[in-house]
Amino acid sequence: MEEKTINIMDLVMLAWRKLWILIIATVVCAVAAFGYCKFFLTPSYSATSSILVTNGAVITSYEETTDKISGSDISASLYLADTVVDILNTPDIYIELADALGEDDFQSLRGGFSVARRSENTLFIDITYSSTDAVKAKETANIFADVACDYIPSFIPSARANVASTATGASQTYPRTTMTTAVVGILGAAVTYVVLFIIESMNRSIKGEEDFANSFDVPLLGSVPDFENVEASGYRKYKSRGGYGNGY
Repeated sequence: MEEKTINIMDLVMLAWRKLWILIIATVVCAVAAFGYCKFFLTPSYSATSSILVTNGAVITSYEETTDKISGSDISASLYLADTVVDILNTPDIYIELADALGEDDFQSLRGGFSVARRSENTLFIDITYSSTDAVKAKETANIFADVACDYIPSFIPSARANVASTATGASQTYPRTTMTTAVVGILGAAVTYVVLFIIESMNRSIKGEEDFANSFDVPLLGSVPDFENVEASGYRKYKSRGGYGNGY
């Protein structure tokens, strides 16, 4: 007996025959993932505000700008932005922020922040705060931006900082329920299909004439009917008509 060759059509037909099992597995896994994300995981929200930092020669406020801006001023501001990011990651500013918020643990407050330049060629610095409370995330991000604008010039007198944008809301960043539900549902179907394929591959029984022709390199002359099933079926039909019970 030769080994059966697996082609794409065989895989498709297996999926079609076991489609109801795959659908059930997908639904069960998706519902389980959705329920776990919805009822067992604590959601996390993030809000982002931003500040604009320059060396003072480029911009002094939104209403007032200098008439002449040199390339060296812009370059200096770009280099300054990296320094400001480092300053906004030092503990001292978070101590001031904790005082402004009326909190004692500035370390846990610091752990919720992410401060980074928007890109390498921009003067904008984004301040993102994550919390399990959406309102707190928004308010804390905005307060930090105000504190930073006062703190930066006190640290670097030539620097100027202005609030570029405030957080108007907070978006849920964890868990990503929709994506997780979809991914787990697809994985559930994939794993179920692999199990079905393994079971099918281990089944060496001949299921019909076509299966016989694919398994053996010999011509098929005919097939022998299943007399046991035929006799049992015929007996049931005959008995339902009153046979074997009326002396025939």
